[in-house]
Amino acid sequence: MEFDIKKGGNKNMLNIALTNLGKYNEGELVFEWLELPASDEEIQETFKKIGVAEGSRYEEYFISDFETDIDGLDVGEYENLEELNELAERIDNLDTEELEIFQALMESVSSNIGNALDNVDNYYLMNDIKDDYDLGKYWIEESGCYEVPDNLKYYIDYEKFGRDIAMESDGYMTSYGWLQSA
Repeated sequence: MEFDIKKGGNKNMLNIALTNLGKYNEGELVFEWLELPASDEEIQETFKKIGVAEGSRYEEYFISDFETDIDGLDVGEYENLEELNELAERIDNLDTEELEIFQALMESVSSNIGNALDNVDNYYLMNDIKDDYDLGKYWIEESGCYEVPDNLKYYIDYEKFGRDIAMESDGYMTSYGWLQSA
């Protein structure tokens, strides 16, 4: 993840290679990289550079390549550019906590970027829980759900307890931590 000092927030990389479809079909690869989100002017300028502009012989384009640091994001050749740009803008507007939840959702629940963005507010993320042991220890010692005397804590198998909790709950263990529906 890149930190954008000017905005004071997160800046996620999503670059696409806009490619002239007509030229491609003629055997010539004409493309330009475009960083999303982009303004309408930047998009139109990119179209001009690849020869896909109003009044030109070529009117069709496709996305021949992409690069991103957004886990789980896959961009197809014929994605709707306007929708993709809107999604990139929504991601750019997430705060750090929302971004981590979004990334965890993309990793575990939904590979659909729009669906993951729509559900960010329906989940919370516990970053300090990285495995079944951490999950079991949290539920027994920190959640307030159980009153266990200190002298019995040595006999508890936190990992097994955490695994059982994970199997019976609507949460997900992710590389970002424990993701739980709200």
